[in-house]
Amino acid sequence: MNNIVITGHNGFLGSNLLSKLILKKSKILGISKTIKKNDSIKQIKRNILDIKDSDIPKNSCIIHLAAITDVVYCEKYPKKCHDVNVIGTQKILEIARKKNCSMIYPSTSHVYGIPKKLPIKETHPTNATSVYSESKIKAEQLCKKFSKSYDLDISILRLFSTYGPKNSEYKVESIIIKQIITKNLIKIGNLSPKRDFIYIDDVINAFQIVSENLKGFNIYNVGSEKSYSIQEICNILKKLNGKKIRIITDKTKLRKNDVKNVVSNCSRIKKLGWEPNISINEGLELTLNWHISKKVKSKGNF
Repeated sequence: MNNIVITGHNGFLGSNLLSKLILKKSKILGISKTIKKNDSIKQIKRNILDIKDSDIPKNSCIIHLAAITDVVYCEKYPKKCHDVNVIGTQKILEIARKKNCSMIYPSTSHVYGIPKKLPIKETHPTNATSVYSESKIKAEQLCKKFSKSYDLDISILRLFSTYGPKNSEYKVESIIIKQIITKNLIKIGNLSPKRDFIYIDDVINAFQIVSENLKGFNIYNVGSEKSYSIQEICNILKKLNGKKIRIITDKTKLRKNDVKNVVSNCSRIKKLGWEPNISINEGLELTLNWHISKKVKSKGNF
């Protein structure tokens, strides 16, 4: 692989991806609005909407992670969501066209909306049910257009419910774990929806394998091909923690039109040699332990 350019390299996906690429001694350029000290890579501090042609070397592989992924935030600030997720992606694609770059774009299972058939294949119709999912569908359409029109190698990874250490605090497993550690009570919204949870290390392996198979335009689901209810996630975490904890439904956190069940079909990416390796119990234990160590290091302050 040529130079690797990662936008949003200090986020959840980016920081985990960097760790693996640095171990492989890849030549990496990180572009983000925030910069952290890292002597292993070259960095540029830049908002995605201000990115310049000169920032990205010719013939690079761009992994475009910079995005707003908080569904609630996107509903509150739809223009900002559109600007970053759609206009930002278009800017990156324009540079990819000029610099003859390949690209990996992480999308989301949210693009499927309410599934008509399970498990969900990549051929399932897309259906925007939120500002966030609409922005990702539009970005996907741009990726396809640029790939077909300018003969660019672009792959889209539709990530299902990715979790693990360093994940955003608004993600469901982070919310549950924080309450388990600090309280004897879990207050959560609807407990019945089932989601396809996939551990971050398995997702990073998917990026790695797809980067080695970039040819033409492709879309890949990345999930565990299993679904677990929020109630089941709570129960697993309770058992791992060993505390007696009550679980109650907080009516203020209930979401309208919550999707009942989501489960992936990943046969397409499996043909490249990818397999999910981390079980839900193992992944949640690793995530819980990371949160506990973080609490200890911060002397109990979250």
